[in-house]
Amino acid sequence: MGPTSSTFKFLKEFDLEENSLNGLQIKNVYIPEEIISNIFTYLSPSDILNCSSVCKRWFNIAKSNALWHTIYNEKEYPKKAKHLPWYVFYLYFATDNFKNLIENGNGQDGFKNWTIVYNGGDKFRVEKIPVGSDPLPEGIPDFRGKQSCFATSFEISSKYQVVDLKEKNLLKYIIRKYKPALYASEWFAGRFDCGCFYKLNILCNKNHIQPSPTMIPDPVRAYILAASIEKPDPASYSLSVEKKIEQWAGRAWEKVEILSKDYPEDIANIYFCHEGRDTMFWSGHYGSKMAGGVLRFDFDSILPTDDDVSDNEDDLSN
Repeated sequence: MGPTSSTFKFLKEFDLEENSLNGLQIKNVYIPEEIISNIFTYLSPSDILNCSSVCKRWFNIAKSNALWHTIYNEKEYPKKAKHLPWYVFYLYFATDNFKNLIENGNGQDGFKNWTIVYNGGDKFRVEKIPVGSDPLPEGIPDFRGKQSCFATSFEISSKYQVVDLKEKNLLKYIIRKYKPALYASEWFAGRFDCGCFYKLNILCNKNHIQPSPTMIPDPVRAYILAASIEKPDPASYSLSVEKKIEQWAGRAWEKVEILSKDYPEDIANIYFCHEGRDTMFWSGHYGSKMAGGVLRFDFDSILPTDDDVSDNEDDLSN
């Protein structure tokens, strides 16, 4: 599958005349291409791409498979780079697409980046440290150094965050070509004294139409969103995981995970939705707590195509 028109310019390579010294002479001093390539390995991804604008030679070096394989092998040791084209590694290092696309996963910034669908009972709240539950486990990258969490009440509280792929042209091209697994996870806990429900939904859409829950009366928002997830139209794909904690069995944090390659190839946006409530209908915030939401494409699941292997063999022989 070739590049789309929107990515072709980014992925192209220049043809150089045989024996050309283009980009290899600086103030009449000859610098071998191998040394220039080695210097590039010390630069940030954005600086490397800036260097590609200097001349045709540097353009080709900056966008060579060999350079980015070296960068990956050095930064991710003992992992070894697969026979993938340079732009896959560039996206890995230069963006969060293979890290975490969820913002404000612990509520450290209140409800910024989140859309509340239904705020039942005493509504969502952010706890600076979990109340009635264990502290968040230490040393977990998902929490980004934060100890806060969201807490729910005696009726369903649900909210979502949308990851829009509309402007992510290179990522969409990689999705179409390699279909990396979509990974989602979150940590949840109950209180020591009350049971609770927790649910995580991942909804993938093929169009860019986003719901407007603020236009829907509060009592039915959650049910409309649930219906769209449980009975998606042909342009959608959904996955969910649901947990129940019995009374006196909570307080410890547990991680739920979803991994799938069955989403639509021309995916346009992804909804990360979670909800919770308690089982005792107690006033206050005795429902499930959630923190550390993660949504990303799994880099390790990408496998080279036959063309990729052939291209890399050509690079090594040159």
